[in-house]
Amino acid sequence: MVLASRTYKPPHSGASVLLSPTSVMWLISALLVLLLIIGCARAGYAAAPAPAEPAPPPAPTITLKMWTSFSAARLQPVFAEFTKTRGIDIEFVSDEPDILLGRLLRGGPSAVADVLLLPSSARLDRAAVAGLLHPVAVPALADAVPALYRDPAGNWFGIASYARAIATANERVKPGEITQYADLAKPEWHGRLCLPPLDRPSNQLLFAAELLHGGRDAAQAWMQALADSAVTLQPDGSSKLDGDDDALVGAIAEGKCDAAIVGSRTLARMADHTDEASAKTLNAVRVVWPDAGFGVSVDIVGVAEVQGTAHAEAVEALLAYLASDTAQRGLAEALWAYPIKGGVPLSNAVTRWGPFHADQAPLSDILPLIGDAGALAEQAGWK
Repeated sequence: MVLASRTYKPPHSGASVLLSPTSVMWLISALLVLLLIIGCARAGYAAAPAPAEPAPPPAPTITLKMWTSFSAARLQPVFAEFTKTRGIDIEFVSDEPDILLGRLLRGGPSAVADVLLLPSSARLDRAAVAGLLHPVAVPALADAVPALYRDPAGNWFGIASYARAIATANERVKPGEITQYADLAKPEWHGRLCLPPLDRPSNQLLFAAELLHGGRDAAQAWMQALADSAVTLQPDGSSKLDGDDDALVGAIAEGKCDAAIVGSRTLARMADHTDEASAKTLNAVRVVWPDAGFGVSVDIVGVAEVQGTAHAEAVEALLAYLASDTAQRGLAEALWAYPIKGGVPLSNAVTRWGPFHADQAPLSDILPLIGDAGALAEQAGWK
C-alpha cells in the first residue's frame, strides 16, 4: 500500500510541515505503543491486591482425649486458649472417676486416653501403682506445683485443690468452740455431728493425716468418738456429685445437727449459686478452718499423662499450659477450687470463707496410710 504525502500545518503558524509516508508510519506506531502502555498501567492498577489479612490461628492437627469426672461444659473455656495458640484440640470423655479408672484397667479398644484429670490424690496414686500413668518431667509444672501436692516420681501433679472445713450452726455454736479437728471428739458434741461417708476419698485422706500426725492410738480414739457422736441422716435418694456435701450443710441449716466436716468445693459451689434457697442455707452456717493442730486437710484435683499415649509431646505441652496463670485462674473458677500455684487470684466463691493454714505434710507421706486409716474407721463404726 502506498501512502500519499500529507501536509501538517500547526495552528496559528504560517509555515507548513511536509510528512513523508515513513514519518507517518512511525508516528502511528508510537501512538499505538503509548496507548498499549497506558492500557497495561490501568489494568495493573485495577488488579492491585488488597492488604493482606492477618493469618488465622492454626487449625487443630492433634486431638487429645482427656478423661475426667468434671463437666466438659465447664472445662471447655479453660482450654480454648490452648487450642487456639497451639493447634491442639481437647476431646473430653466424662464419667464417674472410679468408672474411668476401671475402664483404663480393663483396657481394650475403647480405653484410649491421653490425659487424666480427676479429683483426689488417692485415685491418682492408685492409678500410678496400677501402671496406668507415665511419669513426666515438665519444668513449668514442677515450678508451679508445690512439692506437697505432686508425686515425687512425676506420675501426677495437683493443679487445683480443695480443703476440709468444719461447718457449724450460726445460732447454736459459738465462735471459738471448734478450732481443730480434734475438738469434734469432745463429749459436748455427742448427738450433734453430721459425718460424711467413709468411702469419700477426701475423708480417707483426713483419717490418714490424723494417723500420720497423732499416731495409731490417738487416731483410733478420735475416729471412735466421732462415730459415737454422729447423727444418722436418711439418704434422700438423689444422685450426688463426687465430694458433694450439700446434704450435710442442709442438715445443719435444718437443725438436724450442729457441726459437720465438709468440703470447700461444696461451699464454693453453693456460694456461686444465686438462688434464694442456697443463700438461706449458707447464711445459717459458719465455716471454721481448723488451723490449730496440724492444720487443714487439703486434697487435689490432679492431672497425669496416661501410659501408652501416642501424643506424649502434645500432652506435655498441655501440662505446661496448666501451670500458667491463665489456666490456673480458669480451672479454679470452673471447678470451684483453689489455684495450686501461689500468687494466682482466688475466685469470689472461695474468698468468702477466708484464708486457712494447710497441713504441711506431703501427700506422698499421707497416701500410704489410707488403707490402715480406713480400717480403723470401719472398726469404729464409721459408715
